[in-house]
Amino acid sequence: MTFLQPVVSILDGVMKTLYSFTHDWGLSIVVLTLLIRSLLFKLNLSSARQQVRSFSVQPILSDLRTRYASDPAKLIQKMTELNTRYGIKPFMPFGAALIQMPIFMSLYPYFTMHGAGMTSLIVPWMQSLGISDPSHLLPYLYGLLSWIGLSIPLLPEQAASQPFLLRMGLPLLVVAISTAVMWRSPAALVLYWSVNGAVTLAERIWYRTPAGRKLLYRGVTVEHPDSGN
Repeated sequence: MTFLQPVVSILDGVMKTLYSFTHDWGLSIVVLTLLIRSLLFKLNLSSARQQVRSFSVQPILSDLRTRYASDPAKLIQKMTELNTRYGIKPFMPFGAALIQMPIFMSLYPYFTMHGAGMTSLIVPWMQSLGISDPSHLLPYLYGLLSWIGLSIPLLPEQAASQPFLLRMGLPLLVVAISTAVMWRSPAALVLYWSVNGAVTLAERIWYRTPAGRKLLYRGVTVEHPDSGN
């Protein structure tokens, strides 16, 4: 907790500032979620573009694996050259997750310590956002939004390349585990992640619009050269 205390203190200051404008803790949590997602947008966009690049070079990568199946060292060399040529950074998503981790890890202790006095018209059945939702409506909402968002591939083309059971079942497993965690978490935390899930879903849908795809594919150019050179 000690190393998270500075982040928790910042969250407390931000939430109190937001509450001074909204006069509703639930609405303040919604605004906080949107604010954090806005700050992380460029980072998340970069990670999404990495997924686009990785998916776009799959035909070339498949050809390399066939061509150098008997020469693992040469295959690794060619894969490294391919990643360099198209700006693919395999570990970037992990780096992005590490950068965001202090924020996400600080949310639970913050809402546990400060949620007792929080109430909201958004969830009128809750007398305090610092305790778990006895009706479990928020965890159900979180699970539904998260599952739908995870079930929609970033690229429509990815759906055709994945088995149906894998595409639908894996998100269901992930959401089942996270929903079990949310089941007894403070309602304030579940509200935050529910709004976050709604934003993720809206983002996935937007990336399928012409404007969204244009932004997603900006700077992503994959030719199909003779990869054996």
